[in-house]
Amino acid sequence: MRRLTISRKTLLAMLGLAIPSLLLFTVLTLTATADILRGNSTRQIGELADHSVHSLQQLVGRSKTTLMTITATPGVHNYLRWRTEGKAAAWSEVLGRLEESFLDFQQLDPSIQAIRLLDEDGNVLVKVREGVVIPPQKNKGATQGPPLVESLKNRDFFQGTMVLQQGEVWISNMERGKVEGEEYWCPAMVRFSTPLFLPDGRRAGAIIINVWGDTAGSLINQLISPQEGAAFLVERNLDQPARNGIYLFHQDSTCQFGNQTGSDITAFQQFPAEITAAWMSEPQGVTFHPDTGDILAHRFYSPYDDPRHGWVVVVNASRDFFLAPLSTLKQRIFLSTAVVLLFTVVAAGFYARSLTRPLQAVIDGTHRLSQDLGHRIRIDSRDEVGFLADEINRMADTLQSNLEEQARIEQQICHTEKLASVGEMAAGLAHELNTPLGNIQALASLAGKELDSGNLDSVALRQDLADITDQTGKCSRIIGGLLSFARKQHPNLALQDINALLEEALGLVRIRREKGNIRIDYTPDSSFPYVRVDGHQIQQVFVNLLLNAFDAMPDGGTVHISCADEGQRLTVHIRDEGSGIPAENLRKIFDPFFTTKEVGKGTGLGLSVSYGIVRSQGGTIEVESTPGHGATFTVRLPKGMY
Repeated sequence: MRRLTISRKTLLAMLGLAIPSLLLFTVLTLTATADILRGNSTRQIGELADHSVHSLQQLVGRSKTTLMTITATPGVHNYLRWRTEGKAAAWSEVLGRLEESFLDFQQLDPSIQAIRLLDEDGNVLVKVREGVVIPPQKNKGATQGPPLVESLKNRDFFQGTMVLQQGEVWISNMERGKVEGEEYWCPAMVRFSTPLFLPDGRRAGAIIINVWGDTAGSLINQLISPQEGAAFLVERNLDQPARNGIYLFHQDSTCQFGNQTGSDITAFQQFPAEITAAWMSEPQGVTFHPDTGDILAHRFYSPYDDPRHGWVVVVNASRDFFLAPLSTLKQRIFLSTAVVLLFTVVAAGFYARSLTRPLQAVIDGTHRLSQDLGHRIRIDSRDEVGFLADEINRMADTLQSNLEEQARIEQQICHTEKLASVGEMAAGLAHELNTPLGNIQALASLAGKELDSGNLDSVALRQDLADITDQTGKCSRIIGGLLSFARKQHPNLALQDINALLEEALGLVRIRREKGNIRIDYTPDSSFPYVRVDGHQIQQVFVNLLLNAFDAMPDGGTVHISCADEGQRLTVHIRDEGSGIPAENLRKIFDPFFTTKEVGKGTGLGLSVSYGIVRSQGGTIEVESTPGHGATFTVRLPKGMY
């Protein structure tokens, strides 16, 4: 028996409602959270970049202030006065005081790597580097004047400084230095320089300080931890392509100053062109790495007051770090989703079970009803399912009552049709009985005369009595066949010989056949298997079909009867040679009370009753007809075993 699938359908329906809702909620929640986190991260790293630029501005401003403070010290004023007075013997004292002053400044400001005093020809008169006074070298060929430490007259920063006006400051590129004779590069630094002037306006040289580049690097390095991302300083130098895009500071030191170290590493190699293009053209902005999703905030600062030349602070915020709360939220949402789905499955199972149990009882009860109409469904539920069961029970009561009434009416109709057939055969039977009854009367009259005359011949009398007995038996058989056909019979399925059924039916209609000049084309075949039918009812079917065939041939003709074995069924064909049945009547030929005969010559129930009898016993009855070529009725009956 097919079981209910409501449980599965209910589960699928609830999951179909829950899953899209949960997915939509998850997507909306995660999207909103990601937007919030991304917006907060963007704002935070933008603030970090702004803070870094502000710190760089302070660093540059402080370095400028330090430089100008040095130029205003008494030691520098003494140097300028010494240059004005031209006292050659005092140079040692003047330069010695400057060395002490420079050492004091370097101790006060650790960001200063070196301080130099140069004359107007680029000769270094005083140099203090990393807390040490660099001694002068002996002048080659010089007979007077102070000894020189080194000469920087061909260096660009000296030449650039010597064209400045008083109070102006020249700032160099940030780059690594290299001491002559040493293999390794010095750490990065930036040079700040300003020219010195004598009271009469003549140039007297310059003061140069070297500021450690690591000072700027430490500011950048404090912006963001390695777990959060990275921060670096890139040079924008559109007029010097060799320096444009180099890293001035990077957490990976091997990337720094690729133009000097020979690595040639630049930001252009490590970031997409659309991102680096913004760094080299826009004062500030936020971009997203197309591959990693990292947030990149940049701010441009130029200590040179030149939009084409300066430093770009870049803060690279790792997407994985700043969106880490999103991963935690995902896990919690997925866990909550799993719990909700589990609850949905349990709730759907409970609901479906509470629904399917009574429904299954209704289905099982209905199945039992299809086999036993006296069965009734028993359900205690007072809900819609219980109401349905009660209605089915009431319907079964009504159906059982109707079927009983229908069976009674069908039986009555069947018997009525039998009586109608008996009526049709009555005239012929009267003629059939008249001959033997006349013979009996003649023999009895003859025997009476012989008895009255006293000429009684016992042998002749015995012969007359034997003839009377024979004629009486003939009448008895005729009337017995008619009574057997007309008698009400209870349906009884049993094995029947199809040949015997057909021959008995032919015997019942013999008189009608002979009166109508009808010939029968039929040859019994004992090889046919038995059929499992009610013999009396199937006999009635054959009688009805034969009478209809006779009526179809009012001028006489031949009725062809044949049988065939078709597997599970035995087929009987009864074909007449009448005018046939019109096509419009074929589909209603088995309808009750349908007849084409004249009024008083048919009830219209013969074929309808025959159809009901055959169908009730597991068979079929069909008709085929072509106008002008007669009609063929085909009866298929279920076979039985011998």
